Amino acid sequence: MAGKAVSRRRVRQLLAAEDFAASLRELRAMPPEQALKYLQAGLPASQPMLKWRAVTALGQVAQGLAARNLEGARDFVRRLLWCLNEESGAVPWGVAEALGEVLANSPELAREYANLQLSYIWNQGNFLEFEPLLTGAVWGVGRLASANPELARGCCALERLVPLLAWPEASVRGTAAWALGNLGDGQAVGHLEKLAQDQERLEIWQGGGLRRTSVGELAGEAINKIIKADK
Repeated sequence: MAGKAVSRRRVRQLLAAEDFAASLRELRAMPPEQALKYLQAGLPASQPMLKWRAVTALGQVAQGLAARNLEGARDFVRRLLWCLNEESGAVPWGVAEALGEVLANSPELAREYANLQLSYIWNQGNFLEFEPLLTGAVWGVGRLASANPELARGCCALERLVPLLAWPEASVRGTAAWALGNLGDGQAVGHLEKLAQDQERLEIWQGGGLRRTSVGELAGEAINKIIKADK
């Protein structure tokens, strides 16, 4: 499909298709500027699976664009950042997650924009107070950390994530625990141990699917991941 026009309808069909791996191949072959536009429009999808597939696809299409046209990829990242700005007037459903996925897929973009990604979970930065958006921003940091933990640590991810382990909302606490596991910093272990008995439930996107789990389970997994990384 390279060089052909992209339709919103076709992008929606690909996000809903049973064979999502084939969908990703087709999406990556589309003219990236058009594909990114329609994928971004899919972020507020009422069905969580479609939203998360849009996030995944955005990361891969943006990676392809960055390899050929870094400035074009920068322009797309700037559009995501504008959506996260209060002045945009929009509720940026899925945008912080998409930003994290894009940065995880593109080291060049990550080096330029990682500090901004971290600013959305920092109460002295561009903190997203609305809990669903904050959860998404924490997930984005965790996704960045999974791909580039050294960069995330250099951007003070540990200091930004640890306070969120005490957040009242389980989705924020649990996602922060998962993100710290990806970060792999041994200093987080003592903080994570305090959540061992936290049985509040949440959903988190992992390994290409939505997982229903508890804060304590995610904290335990994060501790094990950090310990293994230290050996």
